[in-house]
Amino acid sequence: MKKSNKYINRIGRILFSLIFIASGLSKIGDWQKTIDYMESHNMILIPFFLIMAIILQVLGGLSIITNYKTKIGVVFLLVFLIPATFIFHNFWSLPTKTEIEVINQQYEMVSFLKNITIIGALLLIFESQDK
Repeated sequence: MKKSNKYINRIGRILFSLIFIASGLSKIGDWQKTIDYMESHNMILIPFFLIMAIILQVLGGLSIITNYKTKIGVVFLLVFLIPATFIFHNFWSLPTKTEIEVINQQYEMVSFLKNITIIGALLLIFESQDK
């Protein structure tokens, strides 16, 4: 790998992983708010799933940053991100009677699409580890 490609790869891994590490760690600092948010989406076994979300996000993000066991890190992030996307960003089921509801639905649609895009990037990272 060329020296410039090595640095670009490293920077890309850091920037990509920040969303997972920061989000995972912020759940610790905002524990009760996160529980309230999960309750508002009718989650069950909230303490278990909250702890798992933190572990999967932080370890998955660190795995990608360090390029250590990257495939396992990608799997961790996919195990977190796929269900979280459909549970917390189900824009298709939101009401759209008021302007605020429409804005909220659009926000959730953007968040859903962002997560789908990240899932695509995770699949590309997974596949690139074979080379």
